[in-house]
Amino acid sequence: MGVRILMNYRNKFLLIVLSAFFVFYAVVGGLLGRTSAKEGAYTQLSIFNEVLSKIRNSYVEDPNLSEVMHGALRGLLESLDPYSTYLTADEYSRYKKHKTNGNGDIGLELSKEKILGYVYIIHPIEGGPAERAGLKAGDVIESIEEVSTRDISLVQAGYLLTGNIGSPVKLKILRRGKTEPLEVTAKRDQVKVPPIKTTLIEGRIGYLKIYRFTPGISEEVRAKLQHLTKSGAGKIIVDLRHCAGDEFEEAVRVANLFLDHGVITYTQGQKSPKKEFVADPSKAICKSPLVILQNYGSASAAEIVSAAIKENRRGEIVGVRSFGKASLQKLIPLENDSAILISIAKFYSQSGKVIQNNGITPDYEVRDGVDAFQGDVDSEDEEDVQRENAPGTNKPASQEDLQLKKAIELLSSPTSESQKAA
Repeated sequence: MGVRILMNYRNKFLLIVLSAFFVFYAVVGGLLGRTSAKEGAYTQLSIFNEVLSKIRNSYVEDPNLSEVMHGALRGLLESLDPYSTYLTADEYSRYKKHKTNGNGDIGLELSKEKILGYVYIIHPIEGGPAERAGLKAGDVIESIEEVSTRDISLVQAGYLLTGNIGSPVKLKILRRGKTEPLEVTAKRDQVKVPPIKTTLIEGRIGYLKIYRFTPGISEEVRAKLQHLTKSGAGKIIVDLRHCAGDEFEEAVRVANLFLDHGVITYTQGQKSPKKEFVADPSKAICKSPLVILQNYGSASAAEIVSAAIKENRRGEIVGVRSFGKASLQKLIPLENDSAILISIAKFYSQSGKVIQNNGITPDYEVRDGVDAFQGDVDSEDEEDVQRENAPGTNKPASQEDLQLKKAIELLSSPTSESQKAA
């Protein structure tokens, strides 16, 4: 009797699971590619049904079908891209209330490693707890507080990394060149993005370093550019190395400071109509020759700027290929109080090249030298800007920073004048 009741419960649960999957498949099925009628949605559902049945009847232990289903849905979405995922009812509720686990964070730009599925560090935010703990761009996070990152989404990873200010978080790190995982403990803190840094190089090349695209950053860039120009800068280097942030509209505004015409970028998706972002001539303030520095840690909003400058032939890009992370996500609630976070559109360059997974190829490939140079001058006083020539100041070590050295070389050549905007 009890066995029959249990089996009936299992069958009803299986029916509910399959029904939920069918509804889910209807929502995202179009993104999985169009197949022939023989390999259509019902065929795929039949396969799923058969696999689930084998798990229920043949697995070595009585399976927790709820966990199986959650894992299947998360895997389904993450097979599309690392930024799409499934949120259980509890996760969705937490996500709506607050996306973090506290006011403290360690400051990481994250993706998911494609082959093994671990969380991957695009770059740590400069000066943040992660960088102070020794974490580096390219590190793979094997586990957070002993939770394997293969088993969680980026949303869950972000939640685990946050917490009360001052509390520690333990990470196991896989690093290229190291045979054994590294045990790293970072102390959560309030992450503060460094302000834009500016200086004059050789008294005539303005150097401007952006650490992250945050709300309002375009106005700060505008002010810094105007100040550099008044201080004598006739040529500009914009350093976007280890720079990211999802404030894509700020990226459009920053690119517009250098462009008085042309398409900066556009978005498009299967159900998202094409939306172009065109340069407004009244917003352009800089016609000086321009070089953009980028590296593999340049992602998201930074890539929008690089693509716009490159394809509008406004300046040169120096460094290595950028990361390739530029898409828009939408949160879609489901009937069982859960939700999916799914990519609905990608960003494209003016010529139609998709940035996601491809990145921006530089005009001049130069491997990373030392860490990105930071100007020691950030004053609105013109005399302070000129201090870069004074004895004992931190002048750019161009002989070590090969990317910066190449940028200076390009701007110092007579042909750099031809980069001026029409």
